[in-house]
Amino acid sequence: MHIMDTKALKGIVCVLLVVAILSIACTGAENENSSVPATEEVQSKVGVSASSSASSSSWDSASSSSSSSSWSSGGSSASSSSYAGDYFPEFQKVRVDPAYKQLELEPGDRENFIVTVENKDNKTIELKPKSVIPPYTENFINESWIRISPSEGTLKPGEKQEFQVEVNIPKDADFGNYAVLLSFTEKVPEGDVAGSPNFPGTMQMNLNLWVKPSVQILAPYVNDLVEAGKDYTYEIKLKNTGNKDIAISPELTEGGIISADAGFSAGMSQQVFGDDALRVEAPEKIKAGQTAIVKLELAVPADAKGSYRGSFDLNIDDPGIRECEERISLNFRILPVPGKPYENTFEAGTDGPITLDIKANQYDYGLYTTGGNQNLKPSFNVSLTDPSGNEVTPTLVNTKCSGSINIVDDTYPQMSYSLPYISSRVTSNMETRYQGNYQGGTTTFVETYTTPGAAGKWTLSIFPKNTESFDYTVTIGDAEK
Repeated sequence: MHIMDTKALKGIVCVLLVVAILSIACTGAENENSSVPATEEVQSKVGVSASSSASSSSWDSASSSSSSSSWSSGGSSASSSSYAGDYFPEFQKVRVDPAYKQLELEPGDRENFIVTVENKDNKTIELKPKSVIPPYTENFINESWIRISPSEGTLKPGEKQEFQVEVNIPKDADFGNYAVLLSFTEKVPEGDVAGSPNFPGTMQMNLNLWVKPSVQILAPYVNDLVEAGKDYTYEIKLKNTGNKDIAISPELTEGGIISADAGFSAGMSQQVFGDDALRVEAPEKIKAGQTAIVKLELAVPADAKGSYRGSFDLNIDDPGIRECEERISLNFRILPVPGKPYENTFEAGTDGPITLDIKANQYDYGLYTTGGNQNLKPSFNVSLTDPSGNEVTPTLVNTKCSGSINIVDDTYPQMSYSLPYISSRVTSNMETRYQGNYQGGTTTFVETYTTPGAAGKWTLSIFPKNTESFDYTVTIGDAEK
């Protein structure tokens, strides 16, 4: 019986081996009939390596609507210019100067510039300049804003021709950033390729459409450590650098993020206090050349715990300020008050004196506002219990106070968008740009206590006040001087 089982097993193994060999052979034949000729066909048509044959064949046989898929399969390691050169080799023969242009204009403005096109090929090239809107841009420019003259041209080998580009912005154009590709050849790039930088035979133009804001918001946020049951007043200064009055109408925005200590995550947030605890007082307008003050009053409920995060909208009638830039961020953290002292034990190995250093850092919450808890000073009630169980009150022998100071501008630019979008004209026109002011960053308070020591186990008790955190150090023996 055992011999029969062994023979049967050998037979099964042989059958499986034959099936595997036949499968490999069929697969090879199928690849020979399909993959290899496709690769050779692509190489003969486009002249690219076999590694890019898949994308080449799809580009060569498909219309421009499939450019997105062929761009993905072409691989990310190749640069956009070499990619374009593979599929549009004639573009490599056209040199455009400049290849990039950045414009900053206001609605109603007009800008003219010259673009030089050179024929680097050994044959005559027909030129038909045209605006191409890339598929990926913040705003889509209207082609009627751009006029290129002459509208066509013929370049012999080695010749150059200048084109006049005129950009006319209508007065009702929307603010924002626009991108456009100026193509000078008959064949116009489409799809994803149109959005690639340094595309051969084209010039990329970026347009930042804006107006200079007249109002400078000198306090971009209100951030403070507050105490339950107390009232606070904050001032937000608005400076009108223009030549006409500007209306404002501040109001608290709905849907502010309000959270408690126990629920900092979005799914556990809860209301600490409502918007009725806040009141905004402001003038109806900011007079030309003057500074107005918007007052924010906060009445913290006696039972409030945790943090409040929200905002209020200044509603400034200034077209140069975006909607998201006129919101003042609000962040109030209610000072936590522990219900009992902090206690810990330590072991003294000798009868030497005991020195205790307690340090607390106080952040200057009111960096850009006046009012609030800028003078909130930490303090501590300290006691010790000696190894015999007797309560000992240590002697306060030294108090230190140190701080870090920031030097800030008197004017704080209200633009909150990223650096590439900030106009050079904005920063250069800040009247008090280089008039520095001193603002506190963090203040450190250190209290040093001492008491006669005794060998054994001690208990330390610290009840903090007006602080969110503290550090302590116990030294047994003579302290370093």
